[in-house]
Amino acid sequence: MRLTRMIGAALCCALAQAAPARALETIETGLIGSPNSGAWPYYIGIDKGYFAEAGIALDLIYVPTAPGLVQELVSGSLDLVGAIGVVEPIHAAAKGAPVAILRITGSVTTYTMLAQPAIKSVKDLKGKTICIGGLMDINRVYLERIMQANGLQDGDYDIVVIGNTAQRFAALKSKAVDATMLVPPANFLAEKEGFSNIGMLMDYTKDLPMGSADVSLAWAAKHADAAKNLVAVLDRSIAWFYDDKNRDEAIEILIKVSKANRDEIVQSYDFLHRIGAFERSNTVSRKSLQSLIDAMKGIGDLQGTTVTVDKLVIPGLTRVVD
Repeated sequence: MRLTRMIGAALCCALAQAAPARALETIETGLIGSPNSGAWPYYIGIDKGYFAEAGIALDLIYVPTAPGLVQELVSGSLDLVGAIGVVEPIHAAAKGAPVAILRITGSVTTYTMLAQPAIKSVKDLKGKTICIGGLMDINRVYLERIMQANGLQDGDYDIVVIGNTAQRFAALKSKAVDATMLVPPANFLAEKEGFSNIGMLMDYTKDLPMGSADVSLAWAAKHADAAKNLVAVLDRSIAWFYDDKNRDEAIEILIKVSKANRDEIVQSYDFLHRIGAFERSNTVSRKSLQSLIDAMKGIGDLQGTTVTVDKLVIPGLTRVVD
């Protein structure tokens, strides 16, 4: 079920009015949950008028879960899924769904493991209840990495599935769960409220890509120019994000769309900038995608499928490098 729409298309249209009049191509764009740091490049592209300059207007639609986003993409209700875990298009392609990765947007994970105040380490999670986004999603891959690295195996802890960061944070605050994974700015707010930061997931998963922009093959075939322009805008927006002189403006952009506290947005920007969270290149690494496929198989996912890196991309639109 969809949550809400933002006025991305309207903003793009307004920004384009100062330029020579031309029709903008509206792209129905799905994002997960509510405005958050993972979609920062999209908000930058809208605010700075980059999408409008490229002849694109984004209609932003928020959906509670990553699988829900992919379902709407497959059904044709969405043209683009903006920023979800790369496992989702892999799942879809493995089942024969006509979807593909257009661009890797997240190079490393921004997730932090937050726990109840009395819990001080990952090892303390033995016998505890941990909340993740899905039993076969990127959260589960990350969970396996961090737990095994700390000597914990399946059966040593319980798993509860709750869709997105906002919902998982609510479960943590209500004490319904002992620990969960949160992305910025929710992780910084959780620490501020006294919850324990017991691990940065990137320390265990640097070989795995975090997020991607995904499209349906049918839409890409009919809108190849728009797809190329979209990639170019993401390139431009991400480069703008990393330019130090744009720090304050980037912070204001996310505050405006998320309505979040300034302190947590400032922390989010500095953190994402420091770790290189957004993928600068529009190429797709064959090695990193294969590492993710292997990791998914390692948790019992993708059994009996023949999904390959080449089945996950669009020839002519997505450049794969070894």
